[in-house]
Amino acid sequence: MLGCGSILLALVLTLSLAGQAEPNLRADSNSQIEQNRLADTDHLSRMKDKEMVQRWARLQLLMPVAQKTADYYVHAVPSDYRYLRPWAHLFLQRLGRQFRTRFGRPLRVTSMLRTVSYQRSLARRNSNAAASTGPKASVHLTGACLDISKKDMTRSHRSWVRNVLASLHGKRYLYAIEEFRQPTFHVLVHRRYEDYVAQRTAAANK
Repeated sequence: MLGCGSILLALVLTLSLAGQAEPNLRADSNSQIEQNRLADTDHLSRMKDKEMVQRWARLQLLMPVAQKTADYYVHAVPSDYRYLRPWAHLFLQRLGRQFRTRFGRPLRVTSMLRTVSYQRSLARRNSNAAASTGPKASVHLTGACLDISKKDMTRSHRSWVRNVLASLHGKRYLYAIEEFRQPTFHVLVHRRYEDYVAQRTAAANK
């Protein structure tokens, strides 16, 4: 039987855990500059136009993304822009599979690669869109970035995704931002994410 002191300690611990805040992935004034710095560290070129996209796709430096799979589906992204860097494509596949396994439904992806001209057209329609050039340019131009929609996600869905992204962000396998004006998780996947997956796979096969 627990004594009064043990019961009180257990109650304090329970209340403390219950009050823990979820990870904060909100952007700050330096977020756009930091993302570009990280993209430069990974030596990522920015996609200038559709011709460049097609050339890189032929070289398999960009991977085509299926419009719909069991694990994710792409919403409102033109076929010319349904591409990701190989490691970002791997991230989408893994996260989508894990999400579907846990919740029985696919992820909704609303943005991937963009070209300079496409980003400029977005900026004309949306004053909140990032620039197409310079230190605050959109990292969607790299092809290593995607947006995961929070539309129709439940609180538990959002919490799970937020925690997964925060963990990988903290280990520097990606850079994640939770957006609220446009309800998405914005994710820049780092090249070394492939090493992370290789290590996880090797450990699982031991």
